[in-house]
Amino acid sequence: MIPDISRRGLLAAPLLPLAGRVHAQQAWPNRPVRIVVPFLPGGIIDTLARLIAEPLQRSLGQPFVIENRGGAGGNVGTAVVARAKGDPYTLLLGSSGPLSVSPTIESNLSFDAAADFTPISILARTPLVLVVPANSPWRDLRSMMDALRGIRQEVMYPTPGLGSPQLLAGEALRQRVGFPAQPVHYNGSAPVVMAIVAGEMPYTFENLVLVAQQVRQGALRALAVTSAERAPLLPDVPTMSEAGLPGFEAGGWYGLLAPADMPPGMVPRLHAATVAALAEPEVKRRISEMGSPNISSTPEEFRAMIAAETAKWRDVLLAGRTPAR
Repeated sequence: MIPDISRRGLLAAPLLPLAGRVHAQQAWPNRPVRIVVPFLPGGIIDTLARLIAEPLQRSLGQPFVIENRGGAGGNVGTAVVARAKGDPYTLLLGSSGPLSVSPTIESNLSFDAAADFTPISILARTPLVLVVPANSPWRDLRSMMDALRGIRQEVMYPTPGLGSPQLLAGEALRQRVGFPAQPVHYNGSAPVVMAIVAGEMPYTFENLVLVAQQVRQGALRALAVTSAERAPLLPDVPTMSEAGLPGFEAGGWYGLLAPADMPPGMVPRLHAATVAALAEPEVKRRISEMGSPNISSTPEEFRAMIAAETAKWRDVLLAGRTPAR
């Protein structure tokens, strides 16, 4: 016997799977969420991810698990999240290198930084410091620029790697001042700092947190910071603008992103939880110790910042790209 199925039943039945999907979206998250960190443990990006994971877990009621996927200057882990299109349980702790530099310097990038991600919020911006050895004859930025303009032989300066904010700042300085220079890429920031302390290299830009102690102890001399305002960790050090290069700004930035095509309602909820996490006193204190002011943004502001940073550094890189050593 064939069951009697009413017209109303036929119309309602196809709506059941859709209703289930809508309910699942509204219930997000209902299982653990992973935050992909595209670098090895121990750096600023890994620290930031672990710092916000705990308040996000308290706020949203599910574990936020850190997954380190290092490789290719952050591009490997970033691509993992780009491939997770529509997955609200995969997030990215993104940074300036993969998202605003790699699109210019990498010819076979496996993700589109503008199209493959849903920005949530900026988390931090960390300034760099222009430092010289303690016994350097340069006591301020103007004396350094005057000396460099008069040289004919290329000056070598160290960076922690291709695509790093330190390299971008060094290239921008070379272009603005007008002198021959060549970057020497080290494997990370620690050997860069050691080379400057030992007097093996004449200058470099390096992360504020990594050199503040050496500056205070007199092992390095800080000529300027690359932020728009003076850094609280080194309040006596002028900005690059104050020291003689108006408008010069550089540094690293970090933010939380999701893949493209997120379910409706998920982004506003995650954004609100992230902003609340950044406002917690302990989180604010820890981020301040990294040299960053307490900042957050709307998703739209974060997307606009990524686009602006990409355009800014593309111009610098294309104007003066030099072969790596």
